[in-house]
Amino acid sequence: MTKSNTFSYKLLTRLVFATILLFVAASGFAQPDASSVDDALAKLPGIKIIHKKVTGSPFKAEYQLAIKQPIDHNDTTKGFFYQQLRLIHRDFSKPMVMETEGYSGRPGGNELEKILHCNDIDVEFRYFNKSKPEPLDWQYATFEQATADLHHINQLFRTLYQSKWISTGISRGGETALTYRYFYPDDVDATVPYVAPMPNDIEDKRIYNFLDTAGGAEVAAKIKNAQIFMLQHEKELLDKQSAYAQKQQYNTLGGIGAAFEYEIMEYPFSFWQISNIDPKDIPTGDNVEDYYKHLIKVFGDDVSGFSDQKSVDPYLPHSYMTFQTGYYKYNLKPFKAYLHYLKGPNPSAAFLPESLPRKAYDPGFEQKINAWLYKSGNKILYIYGGRDTWTACKAEYGPTVNAKTFIVPGANHYIARIKSMTPAMQQEFATALEQMTGLKADMGVLK
Repeated sequence: MTKSNTFSYKLLTRLVFATILLFVAASGFAQPDASSVDDALAKLPGIKIIHKKVTGSPFKAEYQLAIKQPIDHNDTTKGFFYQQLRLIHRDFSKPMVMETEGYSGRPGGNELEKILHCNDIDVEFRYFNKSKPEPLDWQYATFEQATADLHHINQLFRTLYQSKWISTGISRGGETALTYRYFYPDDVDATVPYVAPMPNDIEDKRIYNFLDTAGGAEVAAKIKNAQIFMLQHEKELLDKQSAYAQKQQYNTLGGIGAAFEYEIMEYPFSFWQISNIDPKDIPTGDNVEDYYKHLIKVFGDDVSGFSDQKSVDPYLPHSYMTFQTGYYKYNLKPFKAYLHYLKGPNPSAAFLPESLPRKAYDPGFEQKINAWLYKSGNKILYIYGGRDTWTACKAEYGPTVNAKTFIVPGANHYIARIKSMTPAMQQEFATALEQMTGLKADMGVLK
């Protein structure tokens, strides 16, 4: 993009912002009035209202929106695409929670929006679901571009919502929220990331240490023995797979047999991350059916969960972008004698087809994010699960940083939430949030 084109684009945006500010001042933030919200949104440049739902008491309007974004924020001549947003509007004068996703957008709001009785924007990550440019140009699938998307949304909607802003996100969405704070530290007043992994390598060794020690040495040995038994009885377990699983495609992983071996390598990670199964219920006998049922309990599915349709295609942008964020791999060494398909170096848990080659890992990207969080990541409240494997890769911060970590005892990746905290921990969280933002939380709504 030429300098003159860039100047014209920014000048036009600023003129529109000025017009919006005048509109907002004239309207006096009158509430409740759905038409005033419609009018305000209509005046935002590049915004489309896809649909809305309004409730009367208390007043709340929910909008599905699309915002015009540059494919390349450094050069608008590369074209544009529409990114999906979900807006919950209560009042222009109330705070705004900005929910940064790592994948597709989600409806329904979040805990912060509820306990603060405020507005909420949920932002679908670029290149996912309906937020895709055509054609896909993978060189722009980067966190620099994704956080520039968020910055544009923040600056645009701040013309309407001028109170406090808090960013939040779950899992990769929490990682997005932290990376967004690094690039644009002044966009929000505080950040609350949930179960946000911040890897330190493309093969984060902290995962291996966690899996070797979680539950104690006896439990770790029990899990390893279960893996070995299942690999030794691979054929019988594959014969038990559903007709649906047998019909799925497993091209990226190398066939259903290879997908099964990936599942067994993933098993300990997911046992702690997403299940609530007591270690005493891990099978120890020689009944193959018991192990098959156990796998379905852990994963919520059979081997079909590792098909192209379920594990590969929906997560391509995430898997591609691990060249920046790092990730985890599977340690094959203890199982080499039992593997028929997985050979060579430890494979990544982020699956990519041959048509989308994995970029060389850039260790400097995540190093600078983690270093900034350690030295300067102020006004951040981290929430992690005591059982969750990803807690091994939790963000760290120094003694002078204004941040706090809440580890919910026994909680997995899906349960580590404010509502799962003890009453004492909830009160501690509410106090810390108020100290950082001046906002009082109504914890009663979570009951």
